[in-house]
Amino acid sequence: MRTSSPSIHVAIAFDQNYVTPVYVLLTSIFLNNAHNRIVVHAIETGLTALQREELQHYCAGYYSSISFYTLEERFASDFVLPPTLWWTASIYYRLMFPVLLPAEVEKFIYLDTDIIVLGQLQALFDTPMQGLPVAAVCDFVDSRPELGIVKPNSYFNSGVLLIDRIEWQKREITAKVLDFIGKNADKLVYPDQDALNAVLLESWMKLDTRFNTMYRDIPHEHPRKQLRQFLQNVVVLHFTTQHKPWAMLGENKLRSLYFDYLDKVPRKYRRRYDNFTWNRHKIRKMIEIRLSEWAIDYPALALGRRRK
Repeated sequence: MRTSSPSIHVAIAFDQNYVTPVYVLLTSIFLNNAHNRIVVHAIETGLTALQREELQHYCAGYYSSISFYTLEERFASDFVLPPTLWWTASIYYRLMFPVLLPAEVEKFIYLDTDIIVLGQLQALFDTPMQGLPVAAVCDFVDSRPELGIVKPNSYFNSGVLLIDRIEWQKREITAKVLDFIGKNADKLVYPDQDALNAVLLESWMKLDTRFNTMYRDIPHEHPRKQLRQFLQNVVVLHFTTQHKPWAMLGENKLRSLYFDYLDKVPRKYRRRYDNFTWNRHKIRKMIEIRLSEWAIDYPALALGRRRK
């Protein structure tokens, strides 16, 4: 049962293709933040009325809530969208939360839906903002001069954002970012993220990587025992790049954590892979990935097999 601790506001944006990861994300939040009431704000497209009701019922079961917000059908339809296996127009939805949320929500955490939460969000939510509209974690980009970014550690990942809604509105960030997207499509590699970085140049606060631990942060060469030690300080684990847990050929060694939470979501949404095929080449590659990880976890056994 939740205590009287203050509510934590969390914003998520997704379409019908990400319902299962959303359940996994929410489950990880609820189970690791049992002393807080989580108020979820969601912008979604493509869900049925039944799916929305099911999500509301699921959140209520953890003494939390979820509210849905609607955008115009054509929103972001004219924006650039590089061809990938995992990006949809929903990447732009996060830009609208500061405009849509109720006035009483002064601060909130935005989370991508390829995330699981392993620790308490209160530490992130309580971070002093120092008069800045956004706090975020540096991404692995040295410079992007076309965006005005020339100093190291000056580019952030937009998958986890702590947003001071009042300061954001005061600076008219949403309007400026949308304007930048419309006028600079040729400069955008990571569309909404690039635009946010260009507009918020030197106007955002750096967070510790424990609040947005990404693929390149993970010591993949370490066995699982050492990874457990690595994870002790991680609050938010972000499955960046193409190595999603639900990808058949995903190579993220921490994907098992995703499946731990997947096993706890409603049975009808326990979809393990979204691209599994009985293709012998893919099956062989999948086995090779698993065996290479097994060799790292159990080097003595792997060496013994090679000697036979």
